[in-house]
Amino acid sequence: MDRIAKDTDTGNDLKGQSITGTRLLIKPVVTYLENLNDDRREAILQFHADHFDLIERSRGSQTKHQAWEGGYVDHLGEIFRIAEANYSALNGIRPLPFSLDAALIVLYFHDIEKIWKYTVGLSTDFDKDRYYDVTLKEVYGIAFTPEERNGLHYIHGESESEYDPHVRKAGPLAAFCHAADILSARMWFDEGMGLGI
Repeated sequence: MDRIAKDTDTGNDLKGQSITGTRLLIKPVVTYLENLNDDRREAILQFHADHFDLIERSRGSQTKHQAWEGGYVDHLGEIFRIAEANYSALNGIRPLPFSLDAALIVLYFHDIEKIWKYTVGLSTDFDKDRYYDVTLKEVYGIAFTPEERNGLHYIHGESESEYDPHVRKAGPLAAFCHAADILSARMWFDEGMGLGI
């Protein structure tokens, strides 16, 4: 299915073009992954290639955001662009204590179960934490730093059951990634069609 986004005023393809008023380019998800400056880059690209047929078909959610076929990769594209723009803006205010690459890695893997959930079905015994901590390491050699693991755990915020008024559980990277994810999922929930691939 061809899902190339069009400029609503001109009808021109948006892929590879700058977003009006910014210098931010609309890049496919794989381009962000290819540009990672991280030792895990090749392993992440291999994971992406191995699962691409499912990634490009999966929905972003059942009904709430990017809920179309291919919405999963479009959601990834949206959160990558949001993260890239926010990183530049926030790092201009004061230096951020993490790299953009670390944020992109957390964002890439944060909804990993959706690869199977909205395509072939998620196994009833799927354990997301085990997949992060064991499977990715054993199969691909991908291990997360403590800050990235915190980001993956708190990407959707601190749950009510984990909340403690005296302990800040979500770290800076988690907060940054949560912001990018929530902006796509709740502000631009129906945007980005065709911009992930």
